[in-house]
Amino acid sequence: MPDARSIILHQYETSPFSEKIRLALRLKNLGWAGVEIPVIMPKPDLMPLTGGYRRTPVMQIGADIYCDTAVILREIERRFPMPSLNLPGHEGLASIVGSWVDGRWFQASVGVIFGAIGDDVPEAFKKDREKLSGRPFDTDAMRAASPMLRDQWRAQLMWLEERLAGGRGAGSGIYLVGMKPGLVDVHAHMNIWFVKQRVPDFVDACFETAPLTKAWYERLEEVEGQSAEMIDGSTALEIAKHAAPRLVSASTAHESQDFGPGETVAVAPDDYGKDWVTGELVHADAQRIILQRVTEEAETLHVHFPRSGFLVRRA
Repeated sequence: MPDARSIILHQYETSPFSEKIRLALRLKNLGWAGVEIPVIMPKPDLMPLTGGYRRTPVMQIGADIYCDTAVILREIERRFPMPSLNLPGHEGLASIVGSWVDGRWFQASVGVIFGAIGDDVPEAFKKDREKLSGRPFDTDAMRAASPMLRDQWRAQLMWLEERLAGGRGAGSGIYLVGMKPGLVDVHAHMNIWFVKQRVPDFVDACFETAPLTKAWYERLEEVEGQSAEMIDGSTALEIAKHAAPRLVSASTAHESQDFGPGETVAVAPDDYGKDWVTGELVHADAQRIILQRVTEEAETLHVHFPRSGFLVRRA
């Protein structure tokens, strides 16, 4: 049974961003608990933890809640440093690759997938994603754009092939940076996994001209780790309620907006799913912002967000 020290991942099986974290957990062979959350709103057991943030996945450790894969990966590496994924050569580069993968390449992946399977998408899913993105979920437009998006997707895949072919020394063609998998590989794996689940023939066709990438991807797919212990959302809420957030320095040094500890601020993604989460500012630095929130369901929580890709304002 998980406790306040356990990794609890609020996720769903088909989520590509959840798979990014699941791969990291497999590579580090970490035990974890999973909460299978709904693919669409409402998410009644998640909202009390996040304060309204609805994107997937969310990681919980006790009463600390981590929103977005960028801050989740940083925290996993900080708390469980061995074996390391932030290997020499990955520092900083992993965040750059992650930003590309989560943005431009992911958008091409969405177009490729829904251009192929749009007719089978339930109306409830379409309406939910329209609310999430603020744009129409137009499967006809996706289908029309699909040939061009497939070109874009393959072009970005070939950047991985160039990287693997261009390596020097014993690590050439093994992983994206050297002989061991690290954070760059974890990020780059996501969109191939996502599209291969839905449009496998397209990915296999792309692999015909990217044999090094195909072999790299298959190596990552062969990694085995610990199986998740599945729990329900109410159990996760109880764990949070009977835990306390980790102590953290109340610091906001070098903040360009002159935020101070204890101020009430709001945080939201800068691209889609712009649901503002309001709380008392505990800590802010160049990579992370932490809000304290008090809820009836979980009592005192610290909610963590990355800085890149998120907006912060006075509430």
